[in-house]
Amino acid sequence: MANLMENAEFEAGDARAPEGWGASTSIADAGSFERLTEGGRSGAFMRVESFTSNTNAYVSRTTHVLPETRYRAGAWVRMRGGTMIIWMHAWVDGKRFDERTYLRSLGLNPLIPEFVRLEWTQSPDPDEWQWVEREFSTWPNQGNINMHLGGFFDRSSMDIDGAFLGLARTKLTIEATGGEIARVRVLNDADEELWNSGQLAGGTTVLRHGLPDLPTDARYRVVATQPDGTEVAAWYPEQQ
Repeated sequence: MANLMENAEFEAGDARAPEGWGASTSIADAGSFERLTEGGRSGAFMRVESFTSNTNAYVSRTTHVLPETRYRAGAWVRMRGGTMIIWMHAWVDGKRFDERTYLRSLGLNPLIPEFVRLEWTQSPDPDEWQWVEREFSTWPNQGNINMHLGGFFDRSSMDIDGAFLGLARTKLTIEATGGEIARVRVLNDADEELWNSGQLAGGTTVLRHGLPDLPTDARYRVVATQPDGTEVAAWYPEQQ
């Protein structure tokens, strides 16, 4: 899957922000940003904190998108407390485009952990990376979008890594060759059958078929059955 966000792993940048990304709060000095080069999912990551419930604290970047297209935005988050937002924003023909999703934790609540255990609150584990995402469709005439990641009007502390923006749907084109084929099936990574060619005519050696509108965040297993019952399988994508 192609990622439209450049420097999405935050590997380049200075001590405060990734290269090409903004870092700002709605109230001056009401939050902090730190780009750490080790300890992320694969290296660098952003540590974002907002000190009061009166401010946001975002890292943000604008990128180009296609109009009337389905996209998926996401990021990995290690949440110690507060409210994390993924906010996709743009102005299109004078109107505000606004898509968002949240991850919340009571980890900074003063009742935690003296009176209530964090695990009782359904808050995410503060030591584990959580994937947060949002699917959305762009509007007619829309050509760009601004991704915001960070704290949203709550005293918050979090680590962010692996920002992603890409197509939410794809077309899988199947091509089975290399010998006589009796049947071809396509299954997802939950082993659910998505398509079955049925019994093919004797002597079939080539089959091509397209499956449109499949989620891009899944893997697909193509299973070709030979006339003697032997199955040959391949995964797409090949590597997770």
